[in-house]
Amino acid sequence: MNGLKYIREKSNISKSDLAGRMGVTRQSVTLWENGKRKPGTKHLEWLSRFYGIDEKWFGDLSEDDMSVLKEMRMYQHFDCDKEYYSFIPEKDGWAEISVACGDMEPMPDDRYAAVVKEHRLFMKRVEGYLQFESQDKACLDDMIITEERGMSEIGTFLDLMSSVTRVGAEGTYLKVPLRYEIMTAMYAMMIASDQFSTDEVKEKYSSYFNGEGISIDADYMNELADIMNKHWHKVKDEQQKRIPHKIVKSASEL
Repeated sequence: MNGLKYIREKSNISKSDLAGRMGVTRQSVTLWENGKRKPGTKHLEWLSRFYGIDEKWFGDLSEDDMSVLKEMRMYQHFDCDKEYYSFIPEKDGWAEISVACGDMEPMPDDRYAAVVKEHRLFMKRVEGYLQFESQDKACLDDMIITEERGMSEIGTFLDLMSSVTRVGAEGTYLKVPLRYEIMTAMYAMMIASDQFSTDEVKEKYSSYFNGEGISIDADYMNELADIMNKHWHKVKDEQQKRIPHKIVKSASEL
């Protein structure tokens, strides 16, 4: 068994990602993992530093070596909010999250390719959101206001998510609950707007409701949705009262 291939897949890093970090081509990583070529000295040194493990583990491994490797602990890390695992414990005071190497789910390259594709489609959605609905009929002021408003809304959400990622003093264990709190509020807004039912939200975003560990509390989400819905209807009624009613006279009164 090739140690580099096994460790890379268990660390949640794709071939393309590892190649980019090392400054080599994806093809080079493929050749190393297939055993057709061996990494050079500087590349083995880099792998050893990055993963925190001896260089011997990146070559061909015996069954006994694999048994030892599978029991070694891997630790969770984040790089630009991307999760990966190595054999180096966190040393910044945050809570350590570790798991045996053999228990890690491998990261196949086809999954990485699918994520890249989804990212491109998502960015197109963002660009479409920032544009005025009817570009051919829009005046410059309409286009500017639409883009400014859209960037402000997305920027506020990004600011909020950035504040979550900076939670460090209390430990990384707080980051996930805070993210789920944000998602719960957003799903509640979707329900409160009467555009989605609770079942539709749970089906569309099932991964957030069916997690083995933490998951979204549907009852709490519905409570928030009910509060939001009542508030929005109250604001709507108040706005309608401010609209002057037209005085309609009969023909005989004219």
